[in-house]
Amino acid sequence: MAASTRADILATARELFTRYGYHHVSMRSISDVMGISVGNLTYHFPRKADLADALLEQEMQRILMLPRPGLDALDQCLRGILSSLLEYARLFSDTAMFQSVPTLAHGHRDRIIRLRAMLLAMLQAQADAGLLDPGAAGSSALENLTDLLMCSHLGWQQQVVLFSQPPQQALEQAMELQWTALRPWLTPAGLASLAQLG
Repeated sequence: MAASTRADILATARELFTRYGYHHVSMRSISDVMGISVGNLTYHFPRKADLADALLEQEMQRILMLPRPGLDALDQCLRGILSSLLEYARLFSDTAMFQSVPTLAHGHRDRIIRLRAMLLAMLQAQADAGLLDPGAAGSSALENLTDLLMCSHLGWQQQVVLFSQPPQQALEQAMELQWTALRPWLTPAGLASLAQLG
């Protein structure tokens, strides 16, 4: 029962945070929507920041994947990151939330570090499989490529939020841009593999 209540609270908070933004949702509004007491809510999540942190961590667990060779794996990894940024746009793009709640900022910084490490490992798996060529710069080139992709995700998310682009169209456009950025790094085998992703 407690696990079910916790899951219901997270689902309701996610919906309200997505719709109204973190700062415009109170613990009272979450409990009212659910038809439970604030005491029941705070039993599971003592503070609103705990709710946001749990949601962000839940999403991180959903998109983390083990690195494996194959451009289909890299495509899945990139799509997962971008889809998450779309679904959680109000949470991920709310810099005021992270500035005003230091515990959220620390947790989110840790998640970004883990996400970057996953993406770097995924790119390294492609290099090890002969699909991607980091050139003479080796691992530092992959580090730079990882940082470029990570930064492009944040800029893209801000653009989607500001220009109200339809989500699926925005995702496909971003994937096309990601592969355009990656294409010069691909070996002939990588280019053949990319053509098969089509």
